[in-house]
Amino acid sequence: METTKKLSHLKMYGAGHASGGSYQNVSIKGEGTVGEGLQSERCRIFGTGLFLGDAEINRLKIFGEHEVAGDLSARSANVIGTLKVGGSMRFATMRLKGLAEIGNGAAGEQCHIKGSLTVGGDCETELLHVTGCINVAGLLNAGDINIHLRYDRSRVKEIGGTSITVRRKPGFLKRKAGTLSAELIEGDAIYLEYTEADIVRGKHVEIGPGCKIGKIEYQTSCKSHEKSTVQEHIKI
Repeated sequence: METTKKLSHLKMYGAGHASGGSYQNVSIKGEGTVGEGLQSERCRIFGTGLFLGDAEINRLKIFGEHEVAGDLSARSANVIGTLKVGGSMRFATMRLKGLAEIGNGAAGEQCHIKGSLTVGGDCETELLHVTGCINVAGLLNAGDINIHLRYDRSRVKEIGGTSITVRRKPGFLKRKAGTLSAELIEGDAIYLEYTEADIVRGKHVEIGPGCKIGKIEYQTSCKSHEKSTVQEHIKI
């Protein structure tokens, strides 16, 4: 009869360093560094954490600052603070209040951002809701995309989705108002505010205030706000 080896727990308080490996629970309170190849059912970080390699975690919670030098895989990731991933990130659900920087691509099911998200490659999710700022070097692809521009300038090379909504959300702080720029935005139902795009292509396209669009290619309907400029309309 085979027996399942029980995984140990890793607890770090103050400042410390531990080797990678498989753990049941990982808890860092203070400053903690974990070596390459971490696997854990649950990981909670209060303070500053550093994983020197890839990490596979079922439930990840961060309250503070955390960096993963390699790839990160997490079924659920909840971040209040800062997350930096040197490689790629995969998740089922990600909730962020703060700032996240992902060096390569990101892929998951649901992504809720309040703050700033930067992805160095493509970003693919079923649902993406952002309040704040988003920067994607490649393709942003999601079924439901809802972006509330809060501050600074958001940049995405290409956006593709079923439903795409971009609005400006005013803030109570006197900061630079948010804008979005993209080369191509393509979807079924599209509504845009304060967006600059070379091409917007969709079935139903509505351009709100503050937009500068090079060309709109639409199938069914197209509306443009008087305080936006569109160089060319084409029904396809």
